Amino acid sequence: MQAYNTPSTIYGIHDPGGEHIMEECGVRGWIVFTHALGSDPKDMSGFDYRPWADKGHGILARLNYGYEPMGTIPYFHLCLDFARRCANFVAASRGCSRWIIGNEMNYAVERPGGQLHGQHITPFLYGMCLAQCYRAIHSVSGHEEDEVIMGAVAPWNNQTSYPDNYRGDWVHYFVDTLWQGGRLYDGIALHTYTHTPEPWRVYTDTWMNAPFEDRHYDFLAYYDFMEAIPKEMHHLPVYITETDQDVAWLDENTSWVQRAYGEIDHWNKHPDHQQILALCLYRWQRGHDRWGIEGKQGVIADYRDAVQQGYTWETA
Repeated sequence: MQAYNTPSTIYGIHDPGGEHIMEECGVRGWIVFTHALGSDPKDMSGFDYRPWADKGHGILARLNYGYEPMGTIPYFHLCLDFARRCANFVAASRGCSRWIIGNEMNYAVERPGGQLHGQHITPFLYGMCLAQCYRAIHSVSGHEEDEVIMGAVAPWNNQTSYPDNYRGDWVHYFVDTLWQGGRLYDGIALHTYTHTPEPWRVYTDTWMNAPFEDRHYDFLAYYDFMEAIPKEMHHLPVYITETDQDVAWLDENTSWVQRAYGEIDHWNKHPDHQQILALCLYRWQRGHDRWGIEGKQGVIADYRDAVQQGYTWETA
């Protein structure tokens, strides 16, 4: 089975509910869903994405073992059960063929058991879990050609160090993860943000202080990830599944959103650049955390202005 929908636009949003902004502009884009699945291999429940997919939107479903303090993936001894649970979920779901495994694995709050005493998720541990999920999902009838996507690494986070990466460099962690688990994945998820709401922070080089003075501090952190991807993996699709201003969204049309989409379009137009298929604003729904966009008419207007630019990724 081929991908259920592959929108040609780079527009997207984290959480269902905000897709009407794209639809009002005659555009179909990407929607990120997240699920806490646990690891019960007898749990056969799934989710129906067809109300959104049947309208032409591309679905990116993030499959987590749980949320803090459970961990985005489980303890190692439960990874096979988690993989089976993921496969069961895929088999029972409709309207999706792209599955992101876990989230910000280098971030302490995502560790199984919690950030203080939980199990560190090293690239090796995550790679083994990802490979098990890959095999399990691809074994599901009708889903042999689905995309199993490597979870996004948290930029600017040095909480997970290990031999050969004692400073906990997130880009080093990212590259090590790319090489782990037999390279069993079909796509790559990324996150990138600014630290304050000024639009210039989207496209201007700002750098971190020592010892990370070689890393971008704001939105162009995505450069560091993209430029670190080995050439052998340049054929893989890349999805930026979270982007925001770090602080709560200002209810203003500052052009930040327009600048963000313009920056990714600029990247994609370079003939030698690996394509970024989606940039998804974090997040639509309110009540989960401080970043809810719903009801903020200024941000919505900024997003609508961006969508009207009609940015697309470059097909081969």
